[in-house]
Amino acid sequence: MDQDNQRTSWNWNTILRWIHLLFAMMISVYFGRITMFGETWSHEVTMFVGQIVMAIVFWTGIIKWQLPKIKKWNRSRNLKTTS
Repeated sequence: MDQDNQRTSWNWNTILRWIHLLFAMMISVYFGRITMFGETWSHEVTMFVGQIVMAIVFWTGIIKWQLPKIKKWNRSRNLKTTS
């Protein structure tokens, strides 16, 4: 029963991870078609991937992976300065 709750519990880390991975897979598909088939996408798709998808992947990556490290570093730095 406890394992079922762990599988269905969605926290912000899980949500951000899946958003990041799904949008990163869109970039892989975008470049995969260009590489495998030599075809280019339309201008609208290129602009969408270049602006929206890249921004989402970038910011979810920063939020998901870097901010916890920065918070931990700040906590340890503050502890050293107060002691």
